[in-house]
Amino acid sequence: MKTRNYCFLKRVLQISLLSACSPLAFSQEQPVVEVQPQDVESTAPSVQEFYSYMQEAIDDEDWWSAIDFGEIVLYHFPESPFNQEIPFLIGMAYYRLNQYELANTALSEYLKKSVSPKHFEDAIEMKFTIAEFFRTGGKKRLFGSHKLPAIMPALEDALKIYDEVITTLPHHDIAIRALLGKAEIQVYYDDFKPAVETLQLLIHRFIKHDLAAEGYLQINKIYLKQCQAQHLDPNLLDLAEVNLQKFQIAFPREPRLADATAALGEMKELYAKNLLETGKFFQKRKQNDASIIYFTKVLAKYPETHAADAARDRIANLQMKAKG
Repeated sequence: MKTRNYCFLKRVLQISLLSACSPLAFSQEQPVVEVQPQDVESTAPSVQEFYSYMQEAIDDEDWWSAIDFGEIVLYHFPESPFNQEIPFLIGMAYYRLNQYELANTALSEYLKKSVSPKHFEDAIEMKFTIAEFFRTGGKKRLFGSHKLPAIMPALEDALKIYDEVITTLPHHDIAIRALLGKAEIQVYYDDFKPAVETLQLLIHRFIKHDLAAEGYLQINKIYLKQCQAQHLDPNLLDLAEVNLQKFQIAFPREPRLADATAALGEMKELYAKNLLETGKFFQKRKQNDASIIYFTKVLAKYPETHAADAARDRIANLQMKAKG
């Protein structure tokens, strides 16, 4: 239930904004009124009252008014003990308004100001949710203004928030999800090696956690993506095989082992196809001995691939032509 003072002050804030923006405020001469300090002190609400108005606004889900009252306290009463908590309340209000950049800024300020924050985990949870929003395609507003459209990419902001979460709560379950989100963004930027290191950190810290299995799987998928995007590095195949072996030891009955094995199989297909294409190149140049060497390598290294079937057929054809 709103108090009379709360409703009155909310109306005063609205009228003040309208008056300040009115052309009459600049075109007409205003009489000078001398105000004595003691008059202000006797009529203005106290910091306790402003804080109470903020709490009433929060109870009524009047988020903009809550922000206004909170900012009044921060500006006019900088030494008030309420200022420890108010940045969190402002951040929460912005969060409820879907003003995520402003919410993140306020929550960061709250975590910096408080030695032992009362709402520590709630603040971290909100910041993590903001990072997830940005990671999954959410945009931030131009120049950080709530009045401008949200069209700016925010993946870099998500990375910074994930790092905050990982550093602040390194062994909490939320850090696992932050590590996975961070790795996904790193892969998006083709930062494959840092992404693998992020997932290896996840596995090291949370070896028995169910999401460690997801870490193993994503590492093999990253190696596959790296093979597809860059030159074939023989070391990547070795690394993927080692990762799969560790995965099998840590989670011998994990269903996701099949996906990790499939990713390794796709990598072998890429390497086998590369050797096959080299052999076909020499075959076109009538250098059959050289082509057979490459076709034989396909059979020796990657016998279970489709490329191996093609190499086997080509060897047979070349041998028949040699006899005939």
